[in-house]
Amino acid sequence: MESANKMRRFLPAAACAAALLGAAALPSAASADIHWTVSGTFDDTGTLSGWFNINQYGYLDGYDLTTTAGAAEAGFNYTPADSYFANGDFYVDAQPGYQADLHLTFADTLTTPVANNPIEGGEGGPSYECTGSYSCYIPEGGTTRYLASGEASAAGAAPEPAIWMTMVLGFGLLGGALRAARRQGGAVPSAA
Repeated sequence: MESANKMRRFLPAAACAAALLGAAALPSAASADIHWTVSGTFDDTGTLSGWFNINQYGYLDGYDLTTTAGAAEAGFNYTPADSYFANGDFYVDAQPGYQADLHLTFADTLTTPVANNPIEGGEGGPSYECTGSYSCYIPEGGTTRYLASGEASAAGAAPEPAIWMTMVLGFGLLGGALRAARRQGGAVPSAA
């Protein structure tokens, strides 16, 4: 009888611990895909808008970035169908062919969602769009315009399925323990 009482007291505590453990693990920096929305203005009055995704492994996984015409460039719609792409922790690069490039460098890492991640810009870069040059990053030849201001914001990342399963299991154990305690006529443990 003594061990049954100990078990009745232990099960709710274990269920609560499992639920809290699952909730505490919500989402880590690279545990889910991150959807970024970007906007900005170039030094020639053209604009930048669109989105890109960084997957759970830190790689660019889909994008649709649009630049509008300004004094220096005609503008372009960068998508996986028409551009080569690359990325790192702090940058995204889209290249439609070998003589054009949209390069965006961010102040904060792209593997952690934040509401306001400034795009680093200003005269000379590091964020720019260029055409007509094989060496846009130098820049040498062609036309280059620099991002004067801009930012990216990330939507909240969704927890991994394993975390959801842990939370559901913890709440299920808690409910089962409370139901068993009521059925046996014992006192229901309080949170106090």
